Amino acid sequence: MESSEAKGKRVAEILRILRLLYPDAKLALAFSNPLELLIALILAAQARDELVNSVTSTLFSKYRRAAEWAAVPLEQLQEELRKINFYRNKARAIQKACQALVDRFGGNVPDRLEDLLSLPGVGRKTANILLGNAFGQPAIGVDTHVGRVAGRLGLTVHTDPEEIEGELLALVPAPDRVAFCHLLQAHGRAVCTARNPGCARCGLRNLCPYPQGTTAS
Repeated sequence: MESSEAKGKRVAEILRILRLLYPDAKLALAFSNPLELLIALILAAQARDELVNSVTSTLFSKYRRAAEWAAVPLEQLQEELRKINFYRNKARAIQKACQALVDRFGGNVPDRLEDLLSLPGVGRKTANILLGNAFGQPAIGVDTHVGRVAGRLGLTVHTDPEEIEGELLALVPAPDRVAFCHLLQAHGRAVCTARNPGCARCGLRNLCPYPQGTTAS
């Protein structure tokens, strides 16, 4: 059984190696302010980040305020999002969230977890990614890559994102948390893929119990 102290030391070494492997790791979604990131995150659900970026590159210059996103005719917004899967539902979600921003937060994206979770369609993962990347807060956003790689590394025994978040918060120093998520995402895309992970070429293989000792997949 690995002690908390030993696991913390292993996390530090994981961070060191991943920073060497992925020095440019960052959030793949393009944004310049919290509202743009909120929109991009809504669109990114079950959609490629590159596709989202190609669509938002035009829309972010067209709609700059929450009130503008809320006011555009729904049919028009749906047409502008047509390239993205589930575009009808996502257009509605964007407008509901932006209307809530106008009604309750003066059109601004709030920087408190509780307030973000009160927005229609905003879950814990989206809220934490916003806090970490738009506001610089030490949050852990558990997406599929973070959850999968953390499980394989033996840093969590859970599959529920909120429970994974809690375990990682206890292990990862606050100044490293946002970068840690970016690094796990980069590694999850490049090597530790959902199917056929590249264990033989993995720079973390000496620090990882997978596939022995963990049931994470």
